Amino acid sequence: MSDIILKGGKDGFSVIFNENANYDDALKELKELIMQQNVKSTNEDDDVISFTIKTGKRLFTDQQKESIEDFFEKYPQLELKDIESEVEDKEKVQELLDSNKTNVESGIVRSGQRLDYKGDLIFLGSLHRDAQICATGSIYILGEVDGIVQAGYPDNPNAAIFGNLENIDQLRIADVIEIVTDDNRKEFQNGKFAFINDLHAISVDDLKNYKDKINDLRKRTD
Repeated sequence: MSDIILKGGKDGFSVIFNENANYDDALKELKELIMQQNVKSTNEDDDVISFTIKTGKRLFTDQQKESIEDFFEKYPQLELKDIESEVEDKEKVQELLDSNKTNVESGIVRSGQRLDYKGDLIFLGSLHRDAQICATGSIYILGEVDGIVQAGYPDNPNAAIFGNLENIDQLRIADVIEIVTDDNRKEFQNGKFAFINDLHAISVDDLKNYKDKINDLRKRTD
């Protein structure tokens, strides 16, 4: 039984790896097929032939992927479009789960402390001045906050901060910082939400306007 199957289509060739094949043997067979195609494409005016490698329920290591990519680079008339698998790397799956996770914190965060969360955060506790809570997603404040609140850490501008912003000392969303002072404190009341506007600055609006405001921003950035 062949270690790989070559199938042609309108978008190029698909190379299907036998999930149980020895990688080195399959790679050798792949190289032979690629070289045969390259012989047919020696004219510079020929169209580039594209290949997509499909590994099924098998995951290649980074080193195995690099060896395939390096081989294709030797043949300018041949293009490696992608290496596809039906399964995901465990680390990538965990990152996805973390990004969609909702955390709940009800404790006291004292001055000088910083708590970090992956995903969204519902904060029911008390955040003292000079303390910080930081989440990769959005933050919903239902407790008392006097310190620093950072959503979208480190580079998620679509995150927002909701709820009781009345006594907050500093807001951060992604790389944008807003310091709350006596001059602008009246904007940061309970029932508000903070977000990054289309000028890449932090704005505050009523919670009732959240859906319309976010939809409007998405239309502008699409």
